[in-house]
Amino acid sequence: MRSERSLTYARPVALPPEFLVVRERARPLAPEERREAILDAVLPLLRERGREVTSRELAEAAGVAEGTIFRAFGDKDSLLEAGLIKLLAPEVFREELRRIPLDLPFEDKLACIIDALRVRFGEVFRIMTVFGLEGPPPVREAGNPEWLQIVRELLAPDAHRLGVQVDTVAWYLRLVAFGASIEPFNHFRSFDSAELAGIIAHGVAVAGVPPHPPARTTAFPATRPSVA
Repeated sequence: MRSERSLTYARPVALPPEFLVVRERARPLAPEERREAILDAVLPLLRERGREVTSRELAEAAGVAEGTIFRAFGDKDSLLEAGLIKLLAPEVFREELRRIPLDLPFEDKLACIIDALRVRFGEVFRIMTVFGLEGPPPVREAGNPEWLQIVRELLAPDAHRLGVQVDTVAWYLRLVAFGASIEPFNHFRSFDSAELAGIIAHGVAVAGVPPHPPARTTAFPATRPSVA
């Protein structure tokens, strides 16, 4: 007579294929993938702390040991440099430009471009301050023609309204956005993007008014004839 236990386990039970669990070891990251993963994890910390961040804080933010940080980047300064380049990368700015609808009214479109430029300059200024940088940033969007191409496409429907080349309009927009992004320049009188767009679109002169005021004539009293 068999026991209950022997009746239960006397014969092996084959599980259906869908119940089988195959355990595989996670594929180790390639060196470049590991570097990118660490950078993505520590970017928020770098944005707030800049060069003041410690190696321990970086490792905790990335969820790895400090030794892993040094094996991936060599030293802390190399990681900071790579993080700075990534923080200043212009892809987010370009995506903001691409989100501007082509069918917006002309002035609204200019205002949106100025807005995107002001956000870009503000972020660059803030990151450079946190990292204690002086002089031009290591990543300069002005030298890259891609942002100009996006602006050309945005303003193509309005090209018939322009008195200058589209690229010149783009540089005007960049210039006023740069000035509007510097706080001391706007301490006494701030300008919103719509106002700046109106200045670029229409200037400051009133249409139809002669370029020079009429010359003023001075009236002299008539000379009285002399009496001999």
